[in-house]
Amino acid sequence: MTFDRWNPPPGKRPLVAGAARSGVAAARLLARHGAHVTLCDRREAGALPEAARALTAEGVALAAGTDDPALLDGCDLLVWSPGIPVDHALLVTARERGIPVMGELELGFLAAKAPLLCITGTNGKSTTTDLTGALLRAAGREVEVCGNIGRAMCEVAEDVSASGLLVVEVSSFQLETVTKLKPFVAAWLNLTPDHLERHGDLENYAATKDRLFAMQDEGDYAVRNADDPLVAARRSGHGAPLEFSTVRPVTEGAFFEDGHLVTAWRGGRERLMPRSEVRLNGPHNLSNVLAALTIVMPLELPPDLLRAALREYGGLEHRLEPSGELGEVRFVNDSKATNISSLEVALQSFSDPVVLIAGGRDKGQDFAPMAPLVREKVRHLVLIGEGAEGMGRAWAGVSAERADSLREAVEKAYAAARPYGTVLLSPGCASYDMFRDFEDRGRRFKDEVARLVSLAQGGAST
Repeated sequence: MTFDRWNPPPGKRPLVAGAARSGVAAARLLARHGAHVTLCDRREAGALPEAARALTAEGVALAAGTDDPALLDGCDLLVWSPGIPVDHALLVTARERGIPVMGELELGFLAAKAPLLCITGTNGKSTTTDLTGALLRAAGREVEVCGNIGRAMCEVAEDVSASGLLVVEVSSFQLETVTKLKPFVAAWLNLTPDHLERHGDLENYAATKDRLFAMQDEGDYAVRNADDPLVAARRSGHGAPLEFSTVRPVTEGAFFEDGHLVTAWRGGRERLMPRSEVRLNGPHNLSNVLAALTIVMPLELPPDLLRAALREYGGLEHRLEPSGELGEVRFVNDSKATNISSLEVALQSFSDPVVLIAGGRDKGQDFAPMAPLVREKVRHLVLIGEGAEGMGRAWAGVSAERADSLREAVEKAYAAARPYGTVLLSPGCASYDMFRDFEDRGRRFKDEVARLVSLAQGGAST
């Protein structure tokens, strides 16, 4: 599988909008190919990352403190960063003028020599993407994991040879601008309401996800979750269909049956291994594991290597991550749960009721349908952030209190959990009201747990 997509480069005088990770990677890639690049950001220069300011030494013109459409004068390409809404005046004006618009993901795709394995979905993207990379590395394949996880696509696109593979986590924001993206394998894990403040409604959100498959042909593979009716019903593109399921056999793909992971490929079936031998726990991770097995299926990796990798792989930070114990109280960091469907998955992973720390920036979600599960699985709530009031109203009848900081939340949750139990940080909301991102939230939670343990053991406060 070889490609010649970058011939010629897509623009000689591109404007790159957004000086965060994606924009910096896109600007550097274009400059390396001789383009006269302008990188703009509405933040003043002093507030920009050092990596963005350093690009001036590589010939990139930095337009800080402005995102005015006048920057488009003389430009022949607008490269869009996924964090900026697509109704921004800069993008609207570019389209009105007939200037091509391209996202950083698609720019990286055009520059890449290696095939892409792209993974999207509301939940489980990062774990499935990382696990897919782990399976490929276990088989000795040259692979880079990138996209919405880790390094930007443009940062690594040219580093992987034509015989290697790029495993790419893809968000709905990245898919809003794609027109040429053609993954060798495209996978859609699930669909639940999320980011509706940007996409408007569930149908628009689904249609955006579906763009991942639009350019595939018969030589490509389209992986969908057979257990999700909203995903299974979509059939854009012409990729060969593969499925995964936790509840029933599939014709081509991977499924769960009689306590075992089973693969189905080219008319044959193999009972790969017992579920009990897979290190990743929880019902949601069963689906993620089956998805990863299905994604790598066209590459025909040896079963023994798959088994060994699944026995070894322990998951990612901030995904139901054990984060300390104090006496008989354990702490679990699930900061990546930025929507209510992720929170639902987390609560279903515990047999005994937990003390739940939840809240943050609401993304237009309806918390009320979660009330029965919260009443069943949560013995006490500690609510934080902007979403606290709405969650408290929706989950009336559950023992609850507010906390003004994460430190206070951890202390109150520990007091409520004693003498034994589980404190679960699974916010069900975005992090931006109080933290830089979900990683910052999760690490600060772990810091507060470590502080609490240290104090209990007679250590100094930090």
